[in-house]
Amino acid sequence: MMFVCQLCGATVPPRTPAARVIVTRRPKQYPFRPNANVFYRPELSGKIKEHKSNDPGGVGWEIAREAFACPTCAATGPPSN
Repeated sequence: MMFVCQLCGATVPPRTPAARVIVTRRPKQYPFRPNANVFYRPELSGKIKEHKSNDPGGVGWEIAREAFACPTCAATGPPSN
């Protein structure tokens, strides 16, 4: 299959793998989640018991837009606006 590079507009030869390039991203605030992580641990008696821990949340990044790119454009990175 062939595809058109969404960054430079060139048609890529057949069987060339497409690379996803992050074009824009945005900051994201993740909330505190009580009892979000569930895991199982054996007690001293040998019984398996369910335990829960909190997810502290925090700040991170979220992909706002990504594009399929040819290997040349993927190596140079997204275009700067």
